[in-house]
Amino acid sequence: MAAIKLASNLVPFSRLTDRFVPDGYRDGHDFSTQLRMLSRIEGIQGVALGWPSQFRDGAALGRQLNDLGLRLATVEPAIYSERRFTRGALSSSDPAVRRAAIDIVKGTADQALAAGAADMNLWLAQDGFDYVLGTHYPDAWNYLMDSLQEVAWHTPALPISIEYKCKEPRANTYVGNCGRALLIAGRIGRPHVGITLDIGHALAALENPAECAALAMREGLLRQVHLNDNYREWDLDLIPGAANPWDLIEFMYWVRKLGYDGWFCVDVFPYREDGTEALDRTVQAVDRACRAADALEAAGVEDLLKAGRHLEALGLLWGMLGPDGDG
Repeated sequence: MAAIKLASNLVPFSRLTDRFVPDGYRDGHDFSTQLRMLSRIEGIQGVALGWPSQFRDGAALGRQLNDLGLRLATVEPAIYSERRFTRGALSSSDPAVRRAAIDIVKGTADQALAAGAADMNLWLAQDGFDYVLGTHYPDAWNYLMDSLQEVAWHTPALPISIEYKCKEPRANTYVGNCGRALLIAGRIGRPHVGITLDIGHALAALENPAECAALAMREGLLRQVHLNDNYREWDLDLIPGAANPWDLIEFMYWVRKLGYDGWFCVDVFPYREDGTEALDRTVQAVDRACRAADALEAAGVEDLLKAGRHLEALGLLWGMLGPDGDG
């Protein structure tokens, strides 16, 4: 099967803060240094960035990336990291807050186009609720859908990819699973609007990532993939395959078998690990998963699945660990 396009954000080279270590797990690097460090990772061809948090001028960024030999895989609007958006951004009951969020998304789209980005990733992190009776659901969904429609009409030349996640930072997120994301993209009904499938988010929502990919591609709505891993209870952003290697192999088999040709964006948070090594190991894990998926293809796994011989298919996975012993 075809080779993949692999990108990463710059998190591995940042200070990496959380609520327990607010001053950072390490000394981070400045933006230009982070880009240079990423450009040296063998196997990574692109970068995922945020606007306006990481750059302002799209044209200038495009020139900088070109000099480094990096492509701009995606740009994400920063509509979740400011205090004014903590009770909702595109779904806020405050018209002024909604307008501010919409304007940031539109500005992101404009600068993403100027920089030559492949798409815009839209993660609605603060659009959700925390308590029973914590929100007016009909109003919130109406605000959300109206905002997304306006955003979609703004820049039809730039693909928009809506990223779902069941929780964090809100206890419950409106766009919380694959089905909701597909429903929203379908209701918007614009050919450039689709969804982002983050493997870790699918796992945390107790979904099967490969099934989600198959469903999204059946609808023609898979625009972007994020690679990471967790133990299915929280979005830990571990190195892909660290906790669920079989799921990663199955995912890489189906998403490539079905013809996905977009970016695979690494989204790992190596709090206690060296950033360069974490990305090197990520590239290694993804490469091995793709090789394993190719081996399944060569062994005729699809014929086994069509025939209902799933235990034989599972046996192919176990066989990849080496020849059977003598007992």
